[in-house]
Amino acid sequence: MTNLQRTGLERPGRMSYNADVTRNIHHYLTVDRDWGPLEIKQKGSRFIAFLSSAPDREAAEERIGALRDSHHDATHVCFAWRMTNGEETEHRYNDDGEPGGTAGLPIFNEVRRKDYVNVVLAVVRYFGGVKLGTGGLARAYGRAARLVMEASRPVRVILTEPAELTFPFDLTGEVMQVLRRLELKITGQEHTPAGTRLEVLVPRGRMTELQMALLEAGGGRISLTAGPPET
Repeated sequence: MTNLQRTGLERPGRMSYNADVTRNIHHYLTVDRDWGPLEIKQKGSRFIAFLSSAPDREAAEERIGALRDSHHDATHVCFAWRMTNGEETEHRYNDDGEPGGTAGLPIFNEVRRKDYVNVVLAVVRYFGGVKLGTGGLARAYGRAARLVMEASRPVRVILTEPAELTFPFDLTGEVMQVLRRLELKITGQEHTPAGTRLEVLVPRGRMTELQMALLEAGGGRISLTAGPPET
């Protein structure tokens, strides 16, 4: 096995790309900054792991390309990414020339084990002169990936839906009390001759709870419309 000069292009290797429908997601785990590099050594080979946040697949692929450019003398740059838009989760992993199933899949398994999404996890290998065999490769890639995953701190992202409230001025106190109790974020406000219009973000699955709280607070005088405001 010899080192290859890299140009930012992906080499042939086993690749998996898959998408799954995952409805009714209310929140997910991710990271909000880069973690790594963290390195292990196995029989002279260096395995260097990097974990990054990526909002979408294009950003993940750009991150992989940047790693290939900065480690152009590495033997392999193997990776996995996993993305969600709140309705569908998709993933991809690649062995980058290593024997099939020995690099990308062990890396992806670590992402899935922590249930992270909107992340890209890469392990850069510098060959040390001794072949590790398929089992040794899988263990080394998995161990490097786990090292950086265990070092990371997850961020919980709560998915929200927009809603609009309209109410007369004399119910302002009651509405604000409901919003504070449910910890809802106000994103827009407008005063009209008839009263106040508020735009808020409601965590998924809690629209009915908000509706019932407003009904109790305003006796039917507070209007709630789910969805973005009309423009």
